[in-house]
Amino acid sequence: MKLIITLIAAVVGLTNAASIAFATPLVLNGKESNPNFVVYYPDGPHGIVGEDELHEGEDLVMRGGGSGNFQQWFFGTSASEGLHGEHSLWMEKDPNKDCPDDFILVPQAYPAWGDYLQPGADYCVKTNDFNANNVPGL
Repeated sequence: MKLIITLIAAVVGLTNAASIAFATPLVLNGKESNPNFVVYYPDGPHGIVGEDELHEGEDLVMRGGGSGNFQQWFFGTSASEGLHGEHSLWMEKDPNKDCPDDFILVPQAYPAWGDYLQPGADYCVKTNDFNANNVPGL
C-alpha cells in the first residue's frame, strides 16, 4: 500500500510539473488487467530518451488510452544518477508540427524503442526525473 501511495504522489508531482494529464499505472499485482497495460520488465537494462547511459531496474509501459501516446515509468539505478526514477511521455508526432518545447524527437522509434510503437511513426518524448529513494522495494 505504501508503494501505491508513493507512486501516486510521484505521478501527481510530475503531472503538476509538466502540465500534462498522465494516467496512473497499476504497478502491483493485477497490472495486466488494466486495459492500458503494455509491458512490464521487473529488471534489466533500459534506455531513457535523452540520456546516453543504460539504467538498471524495472520498467513499466502503459498506453495513454486511445490517444496513441505511451507512458514509461522506470525505477532503478544508473552510474551517474544512482537510485532514481524516470517518467517519460511518448506522443506520436504530428507530421505537420514540430515537437513541443522540452520534448525530444525520436524518429522511426519502432522497433528499437519498443515493438508496441507505431511502425514508421516519429515520437516526441519528454522525460521527468524524480527521487526514488523513498520507493519501497528498490
